[in-house]
Amino acid sequence: MSAGDGSLLLSLKPVPVAEKEAKNVAEFISRVNGQPGGFRDLTEKDLIEKSRDETNGDGDGSQDVEMVDAEDEEDGSKDGALARLEVLKNVEYAGNTAMLILDSLSLLLSKQNPTQASLTLSQQLRDMVGIGTLGADRLDEPTINQERVKDAEQVATGWTLMEVNKTRDAAVEAASLLEKEVDIESRYWDDVMAVKKAGWSMCRVPNERHTLAVRFGFSETASPEFKNNGLAPMRRGEDGSVELDLGRLGGVSECLVVTYLRNGQVAGRSVPRCRGRANTDPTSLESRVLEARNTIFAKELWHELIKEARTLAAYDVRLQGSLLRCQIDDEAAMTIQLLSLASCPSPDDSLPDNSMAEAISLGLHILLSYAHRHNELMRTRPMPPHVSRSRPTNQTYALLRPVIARLASEASIDSCTRLVGRLSKALTRAGLGSSFTPRLPPAPSTTPESSSRHVSASQTLVRNLLQPREFSIDFSILPDLTLTIRGRTFLFPVTSTLFNVTIPPASPLRLSCPPYPDGYSDVTALTEYLYTSVARALNCHFLNRLLTSGNNANNDNNNSSSTRRWTQSVVGTSIRDGESEHCSLHFSIHDEDAITSLVLSSTVVAVPNDDDPPLRRSWKWCSSPAPSESESRPLADVVVDAAELSPS
Repeated sequence: MSAGDGSLLLSLKPVPVAEKEAKNVAEFISRVNGQPGGFRDLTEKDLIEKSRDETNGDGDGSQDVEMVDAEDEEDGSKDGALARLEVLKNVEYAGNTAMLILDSLSLLLSKQNPTQASLTLSQQLRDMVGIGTLGADRLDEPTINQERVKDAEQVATGWTLMEVNKTRDAAVEAASLLEKEVDIESRYWDDVMAVKKAGWSMCRVPNERHTLAVRFGFSETASPEFKNNGLAPMRRGEDGSVELDLGRLGGVSECLVVTYLRNGQVAGRSVPRCRGRANTDPTSLESRVLEARNTIFAKELWHELIKEARTLAAYDVRLQGSLLRCQIDDEAAMTIQLLSLASCPSPDDSLPDNSMAEAISLGLHILLSYAHRHNELMRTRPMPPHVSRSRPTNQTYALLRPVIARLASEASIDSCTRLVGRLSKALTRAGLGSSFTPRLPPAPSTTPESSSRHVSASQTLVRNLLQPREFSIDFSILPDLTLTIRGRTFLFPVTSTLFNVTIPPASPLRLSCPPYPDGYSDVTALTEYLYTSVARALNCHFLNRLLTSGNNANNDNNNSSSTRRWTQSVVGTSIRDGESEHCSLHFSIHDEDAITSLVLSSTVVAVPNDDDPPLRRSWKWCSSPAPSESESRPLADVVVDAAELSPS
């Protein structure tokens, strides 16, 4: 192909159309059969008309359409290899044409810029004609019109000013958008830095590396559920505020409400009044993070309480619907419930036992925090190689048990003190000089000297509070007759208070009423022993006085008490006339309506063969001055008078 051809060669040419005429008789017959009707509808008249139309060049449009359809069918039946060869041929043709055009332009430019033109000029053409052999010159310079030049300059200046104004407007708009974005980013990062300065831990979201998150959960929790839910992404809102994603917590702030009941009535309630820090906006990010921390802590505490309650059924701990109920004693009980902050009851300062409910709630929170700290200590403390660091899967924290033990200890101390106090008052009113002294152990020390090197003062305090609490009461029945009551509350294996009574070695109670060596498991058993021991101690005391007064007095026939020979009964709480057995004195202790009474009963039986009924009298000394039947004279004088009674 030469470059001097008159026709312009295109790089791509249309697909060549095959000839419409049949190449042989078989192809002609197939075409006729492919038309509607075939040879049956073919007549001589139709062939003559068709031949005339083809000769005149005004064929029917419908026939052209049919011919195109026939061609399409023929093209569809063409071999794929032939079509591929045709495509490759056309591509090669277009490539050759493009290379010829490139060589022509490069040779034309080689005269003005040979260096640049030689980069695109083919080596074959360069060797054949050389560089710079073809050039182009402008023959006539255009006529310059000053007015048109001036108009063009003004138009160019106008367009330049318009573009400058457009650029300025775009820059102002971009600056305003940038300033707005800077304000939004500054507001977001101010909140993030406030949370960071408050001491919260920051990290990246595991599945979103470009999103910051705050960790408000507890790493030492035993449940994986609460450990995984303690992370909240901090997403930027449209106005720059931080949107804390708390979807894992349910989006509702919750807390534990402890209610203290007495005789079925609400006597105290612990309600979260303010769970944020002082001088902090409740809507700030720091307050929301703190609220999320309190919520997940309350949920974990409720979860652990439910799990522990299954092991405390023997202590009357029951799950009733959505609340946990624990019966402390016959009168007092407490309930624990997990509620949202919106559904919490309003505070009532008029309830008398709000402090008790607050103390129980605070104790439960402290014990769970101590459990977290204990887990951390066990994880970080050096341990021997043969000891596994793996935590038990079904670990149950002791949260309710220490509270129950503390309440049981307080109830035992109160009951024992009231018991001994009422008994001492009754003996004092009887003129016997009784007294008692309660003794509590000193408060646990939290000084650094008393704490371990690896244990903080707060841990030492909690450990001391978890230890069994002990108390003792020194009880003087008579000035020369004393005993000591010791009580100790145990946590494991059974949460209860054990009372032990100790008496001096030379005490007459060792013979008359020795205490049970294994102790007493409740206040009722201790009460029975104290009442019996006091009655027998008084019986022995006044028996000795009557015997001593009888030996020192003159033998007077009119003095009936001196002629009687007093002896102790088998029970040990009565003295009687050993010869005639007509006169007896009985000592007893009665308890009625929280009033303890010392009762002296005297019985004088008439002589035989006498129909007169026995003479019975009783004297009572009560612990409370209210009863009118309480005796005002001392017991010693009444015993002397009762010993001189006769049936006449």
